[in-house]
Amino acid sequence: MIFAKLGRRWNELLILLLLICVTTPVFWLSDLDQRVAELFYRPSNGANVWPLQHGWLWDNLFRYATVFTVTIAMGALLAAVSGYVFPKLMPLQRPSIYIVLVIALGPGLVINLVFKDHWARPRPLHTSEFGGQYTYVPPLKIGNTPDKSFPCGHCSVGFMFFMLYFLSRKRKAFYFTLTILFAMVMALTRMMAGGHFLSDILWSGYLVFFVAWLVYYGWYEREDYRNREARYNDNAR
Repeated sequence: MIFAKLGRRWNELLILLLLICVTTPVFWLSDLDQRVAELFYRPSNGANVWPLQHGWLWDNLFRYATVFTVTIAMGALLAAVSGYVFPKLMPLQRPSIYIVLVIALGPGLVINLVFKDHWARPRPLHTSEFGGQYTYVPPLKIGNTPDKSFPCGHCSVGFMFFMLYFLSRKRKAFYFTLTILFAMVMALTRMMAGGHFLSDILWSGYLVFFVAWLVYYGWYEREDYRNREARYNDNAR
C-alpha cells in the first residue's frame, strides 16, 4: 500500500492533497456552502438575521484572536532570544523559532496578506442568498468585492496549533485533536455571524497545515539532523 511505503512526512502531504482534491470540487458542484450557512440564518428575525452571533465567548474569541496570536508569537520570540543569554534555555530556542515562523508565515503572510487581501470573496451575509448584494463565489475563484472572506483568518488562529502536532514526538494525536477542536470553536464564531463559509474554514486549515509542514520538514527537522550529525562527528574524533 502506498501509505505504508512512504514516510510520515509524505503521508501527511499526500493526505492533505487528497483532502483538497476531494472536498474542494464539492463546493464547486453543489450548494453545500450555502446549506451550511443556512443553519445559522434566520430571515424571519427582522434585523437580527444571524441571532447566534453574539455571546460572551463568541464575542471575546473574535475580539481577542489577534491579541492571542501576537502574544504567543512574542512569547516564543522572547524564549528564542533568551536562549542566547541563558544556556539552560537553549533547548527551547529552535522550537520557539519554529513557532514564530509558523505564525508569521501561516496566519500572517499566507492567510491574511496573500489570500484574504487579494481574493475578494464575499462573505455569506453579503451574498444575495442571505440578504446581501453580491453573488456567491466558490472557493479558489477570485471575486470582485471589497470583502475578504477567503480563507478564514480567525480560524487560522486555531489551526496554527498544528505547530504543536509537528513539534511533538509522542503526543501527535492529542495535539492534532486539540487543534481541530480549537479551530472548530473559532469556525463556529465566524459561521454563526455569517462571516465565513465552510470552504473558507477548510482552506484556512489546509494552508496553515501546509505552512507548518513545510517549515518543519524544510527547516526544523533538517537543522535537527545537521545538529545530530555534527555531535556524532565530534564524538567520533
